[in-house]
This record gives sequence, structure tokens and C-alpha cells, in this order.
Amino acid sequence: MKNIIDRNNRFYIEMSRKVLSDREYDILQKLLIEKKTLQEVGSIYGVTGERVRQIYERTYKKVKSIAQLLGEIDSYKRKLQQLKHDYNFEIQQKKKEDNKNEVDLCKKLYASHFPFSKRMYSLFEVLDIHTVGELAEIPLKSFECFKGFKVQCKKELIAFIEFENIEHLFDDFSVWKTQPIS
Repeated sequence: MKNIIDRNNRFYIEMSRKVLSDREYDILQKLLIEKKTLQEVGSIYGVTGERVRQIYERTYKKVKSIAQLLGEIDSYKRKLQQLKHDYNFEIQQKKKEDNKNEVDLCKKLYASHFPFSKRMYSLFEVLDIHTVGELAEIPLKSFECFKGFKVQCKKELIAFIEFENIEHLFDDFSVWKTQPIS
């Protein structure tokens, strides 16, 4: 147990060497490492044991404040690392979302594994729609105005949008899919 305390003392003394004067460092070294008494250290420096105690107390407070400061710095470093990690994670998520939107918009309708009916393919050809992006440009309410777009086509379009998971490309999709065709 004594060995651990000695190692701790050495660590804190070495850690605070740059902020201590040579005299303060030497006094701490003699008291904590060499285990000399206050009177022995006082006789080396030509001061009383009480003055050595006062110097030790002031130096101890200085070392303690440095140790606390280093602890705070470590804490702030961890917070900074966490903030950097969170920021990078958000950026990655944003890039993935942007890439997903780009891929979604460029995807050809015929490349989808969704089983469109002939009526729906014909509607897409008449409207000159070949990609998901072109499909998303048309407001969903407008489809109801096109000739041949009835209840079955609406169900099929809803199923396709949900199948491809591209609901985010259409404004008010959740509202439109629940309304009947007028």
C-alpha cells in the first residue's frame, strides 16, 4: 500500500514540476519521496519547520489546483470528442439521405421490381414519365385529373410509392392516399 502512495506522490510531483519553483519542487520531493521531517527540510533551507509546512501547504494547493485543471481539460477533451463524433454521425446521415434522394430520383420506373399493370405503364408513357424523379415532380392530386386514372391506378401508385419507400418525395402523401378519388 505504501508503494502505491509513493508512486502517486511521484506522479503528482512530476506532473506539476513545470508550475513549481525549484525550491517548491525540492521541498515536496524531500517531504513526500525522501520522507524527511519538516525540521530536517527547514535546516537544509535555513528556515523553521513551520515555514516549511506553510510552503508545503501552499505548494500542495497549487498542485491540487493543477490536477483539477487537468481533470477539467480531460473532461472538455472528452466532450469535444463526443461533439465531433455526433457531428460526423449527423453529416454521414445527411450524406446518406442526400445520396438516397439522388438515387431515388434517377431510378428508372421499369427497373423497379414492382409489378406495374399495363394500364399504369401506358399512363406513364402518355405522361412521358420514365424516372422516379419525373414521377415525383407531378403533384399527387393531379393524377386524379388524368384520363384512365381510377381507384385501381391510385391503389397501384400508393403501393409502388410504399414499395420503393419514397414517400418523402411526395408532399402530403399520407393525406392523399386516404382520400377517395373525386
